[in-house]
Amino acid sequence: MHLSSTVLMAAAGAVAQSTVDLSGLPAFLKSSSSTNWPTLLNIGQQIWNDPEVGLDETHAHDRIVSYFSSVDGWTVDGSAYADADLPTAFRAEFDNRPAGFAGDLPTVGFLAEYDALVGIGHACGHNLIALNGISAAKFASEALTHFGIPGRIIVIGTPDEENAAGKFKLNNLDAFADSDVWLMAHPTTTSAIQPMNARLNYFATFVGSTHSEAVANAYSALNIVQNLSGLPGTSSSAVGIENVGVYATNIVQTIIKLGVAGSDLATVSKTVSGILDSTYPNVTFSAANDDNGVALTFNGPGGHASEATKGPLVLSVNTFNALKNAPGVSFYLPSNTTATELDITIDMRTRYTTDINTVANFVSAALGTLPKSVSHDVKYPALEVTPFLGDQFVSIVGGADYGLTNFPVSTFAPASTDASWVQDPVLNASHNLTSAAKAVLHANYGICTNPSGAGCAFNHEPLFKALANTDFAYAQTEIVARAEAQLAVQLLADSDQMAEATKIISQ
Repeated sequence: MHLSSTVLMAAAGAVAQSTVDLSGLPAFLKSSSSTNWPTLLNIGQQIWNDPEVGLDETHAHDRIVSYFSSVDGWTVDGSAYADADLPTAFRAEFDNRPAGFAGDLPTVGFLAEYDALVGIGHACGHNLIALNGISAAKFASEALTHFGIPGRIIVIGTPDEENAAGKFKLNNLDAFADSDVWLMAHPTTTSAIQPMNARLNYFATFVGSTHSEAVANAYSALNIVQNLSGLPGTSSSAVGIENVGVYATNIVQTIIKLGVAGSDLATVSKTVSGILDSTYPNVTFSAANDDNGVALTFNGPGGHASEATKGPLVLSVNTFNALKNAPGVSFYLPSNTTATELDITIDMRTRYTTDINTVANFVSAALGTLPKSVSHDVKYPALEVTPFLGDQFVSIVGGADYGLTNFPVSTFAPASTDASWVQDPVLNASHNLTSAAKAVLHANYGICTNPSGAGCAFNHEPLFKALANTDFAYAQTEIVARAEAQLAVQLLADSDQMAEATKIISQ
């Protein structure tokens, strides 16, 4: 494929026009990767080996800042937003201003995430998101110099994507103001350019005069959420998460423990066995007598709250339902039999941002007066597919120099992202994108050797952690980084392409 672009060169008030031949760009990016990838790969592997949860990503931040500080041409501001309680955010910038160019530098930004999940490390692959962002930026910066293209590359390190919407906070600080285009890529099981749904979490507290009453109230709420029907909106879901043990927003636990008092081991075991069937994928249970009754342990894959699958928690709720009306039966938590205040999280999602408050009100009405109190986190708006950027990326990455031909543009929204705060999309009544604050590419790329994703764990399942550290995952990340670097360089070299990419931006 032959690539050529026109670059306007401004000198002494005059504008000169020169043509840059980019036919050698893919080969140059391969060469840049061969030189830089080993060092960059090591950073990604170190981040995987040293998982840090949101706002505690000190080592990840320091490794990336140290890297950019060590390479020529980059201006780095470590802990750039520490005054705003974002100590692990950073900004790195590279400018290429060829001799005679006096105009404003066109700019493309890259987003890097590096927070891990509580208890299961990088089971969402944010080590690869960081690796992709810093690699694409480095490759693109070298290409600007090599081809004499005026341009600026910015990398923003965005902490705490999982739980507290770090990009929401950074957006309020105008961290993304200096570029109209922002690129990132997220590993998952299958590749697609696709939207992401809106998300809001409720944090509900339940109390009782006794421990068993508090457990009954919390489980009654979980049962209500689990059996909700008629949720408003499009592709809406509400998933309960028990705030006991290894817990964090977005994670459905792999182990749930529930105690049954006032029954016997045989009856309880028979009840659970009668519920557990093939609709609970890879879920098991064990039962044993303890000092308070029959202690049940439910095990299963857990995973991402957006999946809403029948896991260990669902089995425990259905066990509660089956036994709650038996005479003399009560319930307890084997890990803490004295607590009289318990918390659950309700993870609510829907395809379009305009519906998330309606979903939340629906859930609140269903819970009624059961909770003592309810609070919520920062809303994650839906992310929309930005016109032009997605198509251009798919065209590049499917070419012979990259070979990722199975990269569809999809309408399915698999999860949520705080990158939507950077995009800030506006939709009309027909749910068509009419404008956005920024043009954002959020490419989901597969790191499963089976392109369909079959046989691989999904994000937030514990086994995805190992997947995010495989040679194949790193190889896919290198390819996607080169493709995003090519997209960035083409945008910076061609004002017409940049105008096409940014025409969605509201003025």
